[in-house]
Amino acid sequence: MSDGLIEDEFTNRPADDELAFLQYENMFQASLDKQVAQLREESGDGYWNLYNHFMQTYINNVIATVKALDLPLLDYWIKNPAAANDENNFKQIKFDVYGIIIQIKVTHSRRLRKASVHLEGGPREKIRELINKIKLTIEAIDIPLPRKEALMSRLNSFAAEVDKDRTRFDAFAELIIEAAGVVGKVERKLRPIRAWIDSIAKLLRDAGTLEDSRSRLPAPDKRLQAPAKQIAPPSSELWAPPSPPKTGDDLDDDIPF
Repeated sequence: MSDGLIEDEFTNRPADDELAFLQYENMFQASLDKQVAQLREESGDGYWNLYNHFMQTYINNVIATVKALDLPLLDYWIKNPAAANDENNFKQIKFDVYGIIIQIKVTHSRRLRKASVHLEGGPREKIRELINKIKLTIEAIDIPLPRKEALMSRLNSFAAEVDKDRTRFDAFAELIIEAAGVVGKVERKLRPIRAWIDSIAKLLRDAGTLEDSRSRLPAPDKRLQAPAKQIAPPSSELWAPPSPPKTGDDLDDDIPF
């Protein structure tokens, strides 16, 4: 089976701790929004006291999550708890957290793009057909039930990935690993699976190549160079010296009166 598609950058999962931080922060933010919404009936000092209390709870939860996940984030506020507890800094801390969220999302998006590919209609249908062929072959072969169920589970997981907007390469890698363990036990009966998996690998690789070519910026249009300026050739006539100044008699001849 072809394993050229399985490279480190494709099989490494996105940073789970960073994604966990996003989930926890989203939960803390939802709680903060709900609490702040309930403050509409409050006014004056009562409102701000409660608001700062809820904001402090949010910040404490976020910082505790960063420390628990051992993420290199919010380092200044972690090292300066008094500043983190100062209500005058709440707005800045919130901005810092928001900036971190954007950075993680952008980084995760770039990782996902490197570790996945968008399948057009034609290649997606071909891969579905190949998955069905593998399923039918596995169902018809007498292999240990745990092995059969494990491979079918991988096939179903990969089929679900194929139906998504972007198909993860590591889902295909997991299928290859599982299939390799089964094929090795009944080589002759499951030999066609090798060719089908190689075909799936080629379709994924071709889709990735096509996507990369589309993502590159087109080369700038070549401009025609303007013709070089040419120095006018010298006149063929000989240079004539200026006429001598006219005398008084000559001037009288030129005057018609």
